[in-house]
Amino acid sequence: MDFSGIIGQQEIIGNLKRQLVEDRVGHAYIFSGPAGMGKKTIAHIFAGILLCENPQAGAMCGRCKACMLFENESNPDFHTIAIQEELSIGVDRIREIQSDVAIRPMYSKRKVYIVEDAVKMTDQAQSCLLKTFEEPPHYVVVILLADNYEKLLETIRSRAQHLQFKRYTHAQVSQALTERLGSENALIELAADYCDGNIGTALELAGSSDFSRLRNRLFELLPGIAKGRTQEILDYTAFLEDERDNADLLLDIMQLYYRDLLVMCETGNENMLINSDKKVMIKNNARTCCGSGLVSDIEAIGEVRRALKQNANYQLAIDNMLIKLREVY
Repeated sequence: MDFSGIIGQQEIIGNLKRQLVEDRVGHAYIFSGPAGMGKKTIAHIFAGILLCENPQAGAMCGRCKACMLFENESNPDFHTIAIQEELSIGVDRIREIQSDVAIRPMYSKRKVYIVEDAVKMTDQAQSCLLKTFEEPPHYVVVILLADNYEKLLETIRSRAQHLQFKRYTHAQVSQALTERLGSENALIELAADYCDGNIGTALELAGSSDFSRLRNRLFELLPGIAKGRTQEILDYTAFLEDERDNADLLLDIMQLYYRDLLVMCETGNENMLINSDKKVMIKNNARTCCGSGLVSDIEAIGEVRRALKQNANYQLAIDNMLIKLREVY
């Protein structure tokens, strides 16, 4: 196991490789960035190399006892702490690390702990982990995976190396999807356009049977909203109600539709469209739009997204959005 199959994040991988080669591995790391950026995968590879008895050129040898146990997910020198049935990582879970830290490694010169969803640690749990950060045994390495670096306590952040994962380019996302799904998947380019540089999101979209169906239906209904056609407004309302389980995806599709209208309205450059396969429709619809109105549409969709995250009533939020979408025309 090594980093050779990883697409993107080369700055981070280069940094980790240098630390391995120069034997200056830190005792605590924070890998931050949105879900789907490869944090868990890279942390797992890094952990495997740290545990290997005979690492070669930044890769596991794959033959030593530590490697074989690691690949079988049974290496006692490696531990993962993740959200289980509870909604947070409490102090008792971190105390388990503290108890285990005192025991020297069995098969490696290091012990590695990965804390997934580290921002879900309670403040008490983070304060407890701080004790390990302040006085770590020389053989301990702790890797925190965090979607939002700022949500970790400052005392934790100040005692760990921060490696921030960047969004992938369109080409990198397309390459990753092609390698995993095959070049014949018709949704690869569209998923790469929609995913905002997130390979995890792109994989979900490319593998979703709902994505194309929802997108095509929305593109049938949205022009009628702008024109105030009663039947399409009623159909649109019913559609959003029926598909409330896909609310995030629906809002993404809508926001990017209005974004493309704004691009055409303001620049006329069809090469900048995300929904490039719908460019004829978008160009035609953009002729009757104004830039300020489209900005208001995008803001209205953003307001619904924020309201739903705060557990607002779904139907009321959607109705308010619909009113605002019609007001600007």
